[in-house]
Amino acid sequence: MWFLAWENSVRRKGQSVLTMAITGLTVLTFVLTFSVLFTLQEGLKLSNDRLGADIIVLPNKSNADAFQTIFTAEPVNIYMNQEVAREIGQVKGIEQLTSQFFTQTLDQSCCSIGGATRLVGYDPATDFILEPWLSEHNLKALADDQVIIGGNIPAFLGNQASVLGGVFTVAGSLYPTGSGMDETIFININVARELAQDSPYLQGLWKKEAPEKLISAVLIKTSAGYEPAQVAEDINSLELAVEAVATSEMVSAMRTQLLMVTRLILGLWLALFFVACLALIGRFSALVRERKKEIGLLRAIGVQRTEVFKLILLEAWLLAGAGGAAGSIAGVLGVNSILTALRSSLGLPMGQWSWSSALGSGLLGIFVALFLGFIASVYPAWKSSRLDPQEAIARGEVD
Repeated sequence: MWFLAWENSVRRKGQSVLTMAITGLTVLTFVLTFSVLFTLQEGLKLSNDRLGADIIVLPNKSNADAFQTIFTAEPVNIYMNQEVAREIGQVKGIEQLTSQFFTQTLDQSCCSIGGATRLVGYDPATDFILEPWLSEHNLKALADDQVIIGGNIPAFLGNQASVLGGVFTVAGSLYPTGSGMDETIFININVARELAQDSPYLQGLWKKEAPEKLISAVLIKTSAGYEPAQVAEDINSLELAVEAVATSEMVSAMRTQLLMVTRLILGLWLALFFVACLALIGRFSALVRERKKEIGLLRAIGVQRTEVFKLILLEAWLLAGAGGAAGSIAGVLGVNSILTALRSSLGLPMGQWSWSSALGSGLLGIFVALFLGFIASVYPAWKSSRLDPQEAIARGEVD
């Protein structure tokens, strides 16, 4: 039956190509949609699990917001006096508090970070963001000549990197978080301040206050039994010219928005799937009508109804499988481009698009193609198996 199904598919090249094209386009849209939405959902989950901070506090007159700071790696130069952290620390419900200093790389020389990359100075004495990673690698703190790079920053030749004119050793890469940490370089806070103060590109920022007295953000872990949203509200009520935001609220808001988009896109794809089903049902029904005499001859020489049914299904699965494989490959190859465009234009958190993810999406796409082929061919296959041999031979036509 497999050989006969293959011969029938090859003999009708035009119809076979059209069937594969309909299936391939349907699967292509499915693989792209599923892969992108799955990666976005994974990014939100990673961000929620691995950010480490329940609340982030930023200067409220800055040109950045908490979303930009957490979920994107866009370099921002925002500052407030470090005394703000001490006053915030008096609020009830704060278990741990640490300060960070933001600047950016600008050096384009050999072994430097390409382009403007966010550089974050962290405080080893109070840090709890990098601490799990450092403990995992048996490091107490970074040396002044060491940096940690985010998971999406490429490794450097010889593990050496030039940052704002200084040469540093790359101590390691962080695990993926789905947030802006993946494209951030971490360094000791005092070293970051010194580099920023000496950089000729940033001199205009230090006219009012020297960087050694400044911080860019305060990250907070709340105590058990305290709601981050309430603690953030208490901080905002201090009138310190800062804005405190609970990270869980941002993640939740993004998840709600993404769910609405997912439902809309899924509804559109289901409509496309329905149209593809109708188109393929029409094609296979026409195929059965064209092959009445052929099917009648098969029945006349002793081929059972179940075998005729299987033959039509096998032909459908061969064509749908081939179209689905082509659509899956094209979809998998296009996912990275879409994720890159979304990351650069919208700054959305992304999960990791890996070979295993690509393989899973591709196999799921082929399964969808086979399912589409089954739905589209089951009625024509049943109808063809019910044909009376004599009537089919007398009234049918052979192509």
